[in-house]
Amino acid sequence: MKNPRQPAVAQSEGGWFESSYKKYSPILYKFIAKHLGKDEETVEEILEETMVAGWRGYKSFKHKSSYFTWLCRIALNKIADYYHDQVNSRSKWIVPLLDCLTDMDNHSLSPEESMSLEELRESVNDCLNLLPTEKRRLLWFRYWADMSYAEISKLMGISERAVEGRIYRAKEEFSEVWQHQAR
Repeated sequence: MKNPRQPAVAQSEGGWFESSYKKYSPILYKFIAKHLGKDEETVEEILEETMVAGWRGYKSFKHKSSYFTWLCRIALNKIADYYHDQVNSRSKWIVPLLDCLTDMDNHSLSPEESMSLEELRESVNDCLNLLPTEKRRLLWFRYWADMSYAEISKLMGISERAVEGRIYRAKEEFSEVWQHQAR
């Protein structure tokens, strides 16, 4: 028996994607535009990313809601990603960020950017807290205290080459934790 919430699937996957796109894209476009404003190019980009993610992730769709509701959730995640990217691309900071950003003048950011920045801070802190103490310290020295490899080398009593290698491994581990947390 066909699940009433399941979208109609055409004979081929490509046909299903095409029919799904035709059926859901007009209303999903309006949904995204409502959250992003009138930037048609960005709305179209988010729409395409949402539809592709919905198509690729269809096997993980649990049918606990309608397919359209599930697409809306994907769209909201894509919109949040867009705002995170905007905060990062418009700023001078690079990930990882830490509490030192709390001194930043949030009044110059839009409400969406402020919300995204706060979510990003929390996510970065959560990931950093999962790292071993030494790796956390190294990232702090390098990115928040803005210390050079030579300064960190003197402080820790190890060679600059060792500092460089340890920071590289700390960034790799942070990246793994970050990607795991994003799932």
